[in-house]
Amino acid sequence: MRYLYFLAGWVVLGLVLWYVLRTVPTASPAAMVEAGEAMLRVRRVVAVVAHPDDAEYWISGTLARLVGEGARVVLVVASDGEKGHNRVGSADLASTRRAEQRAAGSVIGYSDIVFLGQPDRAAADGPNVSELIAEVLTKEQPDLVITFDGWKPSLPYLHPDHEAIGRVTVRAVEQSGRSPDIYLFHTRRPNVAVDISSVAEQKAAAFSAHASQHGGNTGEGPVRRMREAGKQYGLPPVELFRKLE
Repeated sequence: MRYLYFLAGWVVLGLVLWYVLRTVPTASPAAMVEAGEAMLRVRRVVAVVAHPDDAEYWISGTLARLVGEGARVVLVVASDGEKGHNRVGSADLASTRRAEQRAAGSVIGYSDIVFLGQPDRAAADGPNVSELIAEVLTKEQPDLVITFDGWKPSLPYLHPDHEAIGRVTVRAVEQSGRSPDIYLFHTRRPNVAVDISSVAEQKAAAFSAHASQHGGNTGEGPVRRMREAGKQYGLPPVELFRKLE
């Protein structure tokens, strides 16, 4: 009997954690789509990620749409991801991953890619990471900054580099002395949805450039994930964000 009580306690705890930590939009689907369209009206954007392929997996549809609307989009990549998969047998994975990121960037149309060269699995631990990001922000003067949600990440997948670079980027915005809009992705509390239907093939092609990580994957995986995200809320394929207020 004691075992049953113990088991029941764990079940209840699991249900409570699921309820608290599940992904729940904080706006209606219509309001999220409207906010997504407003997000696309800016002219200068800086997106900050931890590794090559992060942007292409989660937000390249949105970045492609921004480029299509005439925005200058600059991607900041904190580490070279040298501890990631090596499915192409590269003798210098860091250099290979930079080359893959540039190839993906040419598909999306980034205006510039800034590599910070921080160590993989410690991408936000360096003493000057926030200063390096702040320098980019000061130079680019963005209207909008996009990064990982470092406080309410979507479960179950977590990566310490992802959450940490999100927190550091928000701190860097404060250090830059500017006040751009900040949008967080991989979030469990989205309030913005960007329709990526028109750029789904572009997103897939960009993701496919990261062959060292995905071994010739066609890029359909990330697009399928965005379709599933939209379907949950009666929407087309979307990328979800939490706009900080």
